[in-house]
Amino acid sequence: MSCTTIAESTHRARKEHKCSWCGQPIPVGEVYVRTRFVFEGDPGSNKFHLECDKAAADDYAEWGEGFMPYENERPVKATQSDAAVK
Repeated sequence: MSCTTIAESTHRARKEHKCSWCGQPIPVGEVYVRTRFVFEGDPGSNKFHLECDKAAADDYAEWGEGFMPYENERPVKATQSDAAVK
């Protein structure tokens, strides 16, 4: 299987989207990552929460393969108070 990422960009949602990693909504106003790719000759795109994009990239770096859409846990998003504790 061949998958090539051709573009990655961040956007602020103007409408609700569904995260390709966890399947949870990306609400209006939230910043998200959109990737465009070609998988076995067919174009496609994914939309991720910021923390889900990182989780997908970490997963790929560790295992070297893709993921099943909507079947992954959403990582806990760090908050300002969490960052101060670390």
